[in-house]
Amino acid sequence: MRDQQGDGAAARWFADVTTRIRAAVPTRLQRVLPITFIGYAMINGSAFLLDMGFLAIITHFWKLPYSVAFSIGYALASVYAFFLNRWLNFREHGDLGKQSGKYVFVIASNYLIWIVGFASVLDWLGVHVMVARVIAACLEGLYIYLLLRLWVFPRRRCEADAVTVEAPDDSGGVAPVVVHPATHVRADLRPDAAAS
Repeated sequence: MRDQQGDGAAARWFADVTTRIRAAVPTRLQRVLPITFIGYAMINGSAFLLDMGFLAIITHFWKLPYSVAFSIGYALASVYAFFLNRWLNFREHGDLGKQSGKYVFVIASNYLIWIVGFASVLDWLGVHVMVARVIAACLEGLYIYLLLRLWVFPRRRCEADAVTVEAPDDSGGVAPVVVHPATHVRADLRPDAAAS
């Protein structure tokens, strides 16, 4: 979890869930698995189910071309994923306009590369619409996560995967500290820590 000042109860709960999931995986995997990737997988997994649901409804009732059906489901799922990732996963409180502008670029480039381009190739090869969407989703998932973490929400990248734990302090009690998993650097959260 990151510094939770300013985060609501839902964001703190989500951070606790992703931290617990990460703690349950093998230690070697913990070293390379960011907490934000776990949160991203949860949010974008649900967005993907939303996308697939829209795709099934659209293709069943309206018989639209792949590109149109993909576009509608993708647009709705992308808006859903952006706001949940911003609020719950990356817990950003920065410039919404700047972040959403970057996100539009990420989604548009992802759309052209993976949704239209790659999915059209799979359609041309005769791959079923749902199978084509799953294959494209696996590739686009990695693409979007990397751009979200490195470009759209970069300001708190280091803190994004920090974990708040209780640790013994000098007085024999316990105090909250933040441990950054990649570096194992601790930051004391006690109010008097800055003065000492």
